[in-house]
Amino acid sequence: MGYLDEFDVKKYVKDRLSEIKDEDEYALAKSVLYEGLYKMSEVFEERFKTLYQKVYDELEDRKESYEIAIMLLSKKEKVFLKRFYPISEEDVLEENDAIEEKQRENNVKAVYLNATDSICKNFSKDKLRVTFTKEREQVEIFVKPKKAFRYRREVANLHETFSHNGLIWDTVNTVYIDRFFDIDLSDIPDDARGVEVDYGKYSDMIKEDIYPVWNIEKTIFKSSTFLSPSNDGLYYEREMVLSKDKEVALRLIAKTEGMVSIRHEDERIFIKSYEESYSDLTGYNIFDIRYTKEELPIDLISNKRKENMIGRWEKNRNVKIHTKAEIERIIEELDISEYISLKSCERFEAVEEQFLKEEDKILPDMNSFFEGEIAIKKDSPKLILRFLRNSDSNLCEGMVRYAVSQVDLGFDEYSCVGVLENSYNL
Repeated sequence: MGYLDEFDVKKYVKDRLSEIKDEDEYALAKSVLYEGLYKMSEVFEERFKTLYQKVYDELEDRKESYEIAIMLLSKKEKVFLKRFYPISEEDVLEENDAIEEKQRENNVKAVYLNATDSICKNFSKDKLRVTFTKEREQVEIFVKPKKAFRYRREVANLHETFSHNGLIWDTVNTVYIDRFFDIDLSDIPDDARGVEVDYGKYSDMIKEDIYPVWNIEKTIFKSSTFLSPSNDGLYYEREMVLSKDKEVALRLIAKTEGMVSIRHEDERIFIKSYEESYSDLTGYNIFDIRYTKEELPIDLISNKRKENMIGRWEKNRNVKIHTKAEIERIIEELDISEYISLKSCERFEAVEEQFLKEEDKILPDMNSFFEGEIAIKKDSPKLILRFLRNSDSNLCEGMVRYAVSQVDLGFDEYSCVGVLENSYNL
């Protein structure tokens, strides 16, 4: 931190003193250089650090310091983690008879494919052989796996709520939830026995009976937590004073019919509506999973940022800087160097990036909340971000999608495309 990172005063003083041979000159020089220059530099550096920290703290916005973390849990182990909740309630309601009946009607088997993005894409195109016995006869059918979009829909609902609350959205890392697939077995008769799905070459990668959880709780905010609505002659405004709860990093109100706006100010949330209302409201609690010193699971994936001065300043001032250095800063802030690192960033006009093979393109799809392929605008300039693989993890391709998706948010006049290279150029 500061200029001393580039200039080592202590080394400079030592080198200069070593050049002096005369003992009297050495004593004088040591007094001037060490007691003067070096001590003075220490004072200035300490003052710089203090000023830096003061400005850094003043730029902090607690509403923007949240993180969204996702991990996988096994249904068989019945493990429940404090401050983590199922992304989809369907995953934990299976023991309810009504839900079981509904599942029998739908007959959908959910699986997780522990593989790279490329393999997941191939898996979604393949057909799986399903065998069962009906009236003592062996029957064989083929089914096509489909992405389990229910998790993306939950992220979409959260994104919409962020927008209604007027808060900045940071890309949620969906590398885990994008690997869940539904196997539609609805064509199998109710009286079928011995149903088996043959996953073929994917068998070793398939995990059943696991589900994703995140540090977000859907909740109901009781009307008693709101002050009585005030009326300015045109709108009614309800105010909720936020309780000082260290566990909760952020509270969000879901917009309902009749609401005009939702805004956050300091430790309060204001809801403006056309009509007077005393009803309960739904929303989210996003929990701070790091407020204690408890060790976090090693397989947890989060969108937590490595905070820095420029990043805080940009959010605080709501400005956008469109430079190569800014792209490097955004990716560094994502803290994914364990998996990938940025090699280069190139700008091309719409027709110039056609040299890239379609299979090499990694698209920024983590902020696309519809079912289907993300469309790249043909007439827009392209940013080609090339990454190097730092790990043999099968998450590396997904981490490129995550990085490109976050860059794409800030560089909306471009179409961002990622490319992952398998080795360093040493």
